[in-house]
This record gives sequence, structure tokens and C-alpha cells, in this order.
Amino acid sequence: MNSVFNLETVTNEEQRIELLTRELVATKSVNGTKGEVDLVEKLEKILRSFTVFKEHPQWVWTQKIDGDLLGRKNIFAFLGKEGTHKTVLYHSHFDTVGLDDFGSIKEKALDPDYLEQYFTNYDSDREIQNDASSGDWLFGRGALDMKSGDAVNIANLLYFSEHPKLQKGNLLFMGNCVEENDHSGVIAALDELKRLQEEWHLQYSVAINTDFISPKYAGDTQKYIYYGAAGKTLTCFYIKGIETHVGNTYAGIDSTLIASRINVLINNNPAFVEDIPGEEILPSSCLMLRDQKDFYNVQTAKVTEMYFNTFTYKKPVFEIIEQLKEAVKLDCEQLVVETRQRENKFLSKLNFPAGDNSPELNVYSFEEYLKHLAELGIDYQKLINNFISDNGELDKRSAGFKLIDYLDQQINDNEAKVILFLAPPFCPHNSITKDSKVYQNLEETLDENDAHIDFTMKQFFPYLSDSSYLMMDESPQEVEKMKNIFPLADQLYPLPYDKMRELNIPAVDIGVYGKGAHTWKERVYKPYSFVILPKLIRNYTQKIWKN
Repeated sequence: MNSVFNLETVTNEEQRIELLTRELVATKSVNGTKGEVDLVEKLEKILRSFTVFKEHPQWVWTQKIDGDLLGRKNIFAFLGKEGTHKTVLYHSHFDTVGLDDFGSIKEKALDPDYLEQYFTNYDSDREIQNDASSGDWLFGRGALDMKSGDAVNIANLLYFSEHPKLQKGNLLFMGNCVEENDHSGVIAALDELKRLQEEWHLQYSVAINTDFISPKYAGDTQKYIYYGAAGKTLTCFYIKGIETHVGNTYAGIDSTLIASRINVLINNNPAFVEDIPGEEILPSSCLMLRDQKDFYNVQTAKVTEMYFNTFTYKKPVFEIIEQLKEAVKLDCEQLVVETRQRENKFLSKLNFPAGDNSPELNVYSFEEYLKHLAELGIDYQKLINNFISDNGELDKRSAGFKLIDYLDQQINDNEAKVILFLAPPFCPHNSITKDSKVYQNLEETLDENDAHIDFTMKQFFPYLSDSSYLMMDESPQEVEKMKNIFPLADQLYPLPYDKMRELNIPAVDIGVYGKGAHTWKERVYKPYSFVILPKLIRNYTQKIWKN
């Protein structure tokens, strides 16, 4: 599809964006693969084909991610306006999740035409069959999340280069790699944004993200616009039971039973979400639960590990973790009582006397656990240093579990315990006040739209977003309290908190619209995403420049 590299010859905007989306979808850029490098190279070629960037080649450049073994890069394109420092940032990511969910048609996951025909004949899902038959939807991995968003941003960059009289300020396009797991692309980009701020004297007015939006329920026709980003933390539980032979099962406490109780207590439980009227506040969900037995035997599992995706909105992370810890503590106390009741019921059937076994099951935060070690006379800091020096490259998700297991082996006690801690990634939450120009200009833009679209403004983008790293609401003191329960935070996930606060770029999400993100049924709705959305973003951009 060589014509995509000469987008300026395509005068119809809808066709231009669809053509570009198709070209980007056709290049596999699964997170954690060399495909992310392939795509950034393609993006650079596309951008450099524009007349404005042939005249100003220094306005397109890439940024390598330091220490990245794959050689992944971010990409930037600048459209300057003489006499102003006011800058609007268009940003989006270009990596995708994997292709395995496509099953037997995995080899066609990047072929929108094949998938449209396939789903036209797909009787198992009437909704997707109707969508495919309409011709209004573009299918394929990344079509919705978020290569169509990349295409909209690039098309708008090209539009303003072709209509210089409409451009009243600077535009900066930023395409990021590594969004789908650790967000290391945008984290690295903070250095570049800061450099541009200092060397080019850019004043960042707003960051516009085009990450996807979707209907919230069957028949929902609203289009959601977000003026802020939810945060996220990985809430982890190291669970140590008291192992025993299955022929004497009441002599111990099974770590998998404790983990099951915690999962039932926390997973999708709305009792542990923040109360923010009108906002879509999501509960924690379990992303991993496994015992640590590596072969079969008839011993109950001594250690089980689990972690949850926990969204944050307004509360600081340490408060949320404290609330979860107290709830788990109460539930574990109840579990001990119920376990003894079950044992006594079992013993009574055999006419045996009631048991007097009362094992301890304690619940700690990581900070409390370190204090417990200190009370036992253990130099935990020396042990932590030894752990770091004895271990090379550690997996970000497993490192905390391995450290705690290493520390606990030094005690060699007979205490069942639950230790709650955090692991990467940590996404800060942020939002924009309604009295700001950023919000007011957005509200005016939506009110003035001539497409008769039912827009609904929400404070927090409900999915995970690179926008989380452009500003943050939590104070330095709140962050330090969070890091106290985040083992090896500075080694595993060193975030430039000061830089995020200094940049302080308010971010909004005005996203492409579609269904089925992160599933094999992923599809973007073309009439809105390729026709209405680009104009909406341009109108908002012009308002920002004027105010």
C-alpha cells in the first residue's frame, strides 16, 4: 500500500484516515516485540513524506528508550507557529496486545477486509454480524486500540500544515511505544517534553489523547469525553500458610484457601471503590493467583501469590491499600474461627476431643512487615541489599514476591501470614477542574458541534492511559507513603515524579469510537472516528490556541 506514503494526494479526509489506519494495522506491533520498532520506522517515513516536514526535516525525530533490549523508540513531529509558545500536544500509543485470541484466524488478524467478510458470516454473534454487514466498521488488531487514534492525530497534523492560516499555535505529535504493560514509552518521553519546554520555550496548554471510547451498555449511543485519567496500582498479596500432609489437613492452614477468601472478598467488590457520583468507578479485579508448588506431592501449598488491578481516582494509593488491608485482616480472623469450627465438627464425628490448635494468621502491609522483622532483631535493610546484589534482572511483577519470600525464610517461624504490597506499574491519577480554560473550552466545543452527537463529559478515563504520566494529583508526601509499601520501587519502577509535577500538562481524551478492544472482535466505527472526531479535535485545538 505504497500510496499511504503520499497522503497529501488523498483529498477526502475520511479516506485519508482509513487508508492510514489500514497501513498501521497491517504492521504488526505487538507489545514486547520488534514490531514496535518496525511501526515507528513506518510512522517516521509517513511523516517525512509530508511537504512541511520535507521543508523542516528537523521537526520529525525519534527518541530511543534507554536500556531497551529491543531498541524501541518514541516518535515526535512538531508543527511550529512563529510568534507563539502556546502548544497543543496530540499523543497516542502504537503498540498492541497479542494476536492469540484470534485463534484459528490468527494469521488474518491484521487483515481488515478478511475480518469484515468473516464476521459478515458469523452467526454466533448477531451484533458483530450486523456491524460487519454495514460496512461502517474497520476490523483488525489495533484498529480501535489505537492505530485509528494515531491516524486521526497524524491526519490533523497534516490538515493544519495544509491550512496554515488556521494554525494559531504550535502542535506537537507524540507517538509512544510500550503502553500496553509498563508505559515506559511515555515515561521516557517526559525527558523529551521537558527538553522541548526548556530549549524551545514551549508552553503546553493541553494534551489530547485519542485513546478509544466504547458504549457502556446495550443500546448506548453516547460519546464519552474525559477530562482526566484514572490511576492504577498492582495490589499484591504474598500468602504463607502452614503446610501439612493431606492426611492431617487440619494441622495447618492452606495458603490457597486464604487466597481464595481474599479473591472472593476483593474481586469485583463495589464495597471497596471510591464514591464519586456520576463517574464509572471500577472495582479491583484479580489478574494472577497461583500457588508456588512446582511439582506434585501430598503436602498442602505453603505459599500462594496473587495480585489485583486496582484503579485509583481521587484517594491517594496508601489510603486505598490500608482499607483493603483492614478488610482482609477481618476476613482472615473469621477464616481462622471457621477453620477451627470445621475441625471440631470433624473431630466430634469421630468422638475425638475438640482440638486446641490455634495457629496465627497475621496480616501486614509491607511496611508493617519490615517493622515486625526489626522487632525480631533482624537487619532487614542488610538482607534487602544482599537480595539486590545476589539477583540480576528481576521481573517487575515477581520481584516483590521473591524479596518477601527471601526475607521470610530468615525467620523460619510457624506463623501463617498475608503481606500486602505494590508492584509495577503504578499509574498516577489526575483530573482537570471545571473552572479551568481547558475544561471550559472543551465544554464549549462539544456544545457547538453540528453533528447532533450526544456527548457526555466524564472526569476519569476508565481504562489505563499514558495520560496518567503527564501530571499527577498526589502530593510528594502521599507518594512517599505509597513507596513505603512498594518493595524495590526505585529499582523496579523509578518514576520522575518531580518532572511530572513540573510539566503538569492537563490531559483530555477525545477518542475514536468502537467496540471489542483487547478482543478478537476489535473494531472502530468509521463514520464517527474518521469524519466527526477529527473536526471536533481541530475545533477544540483552535479554541485552546485562542484562549
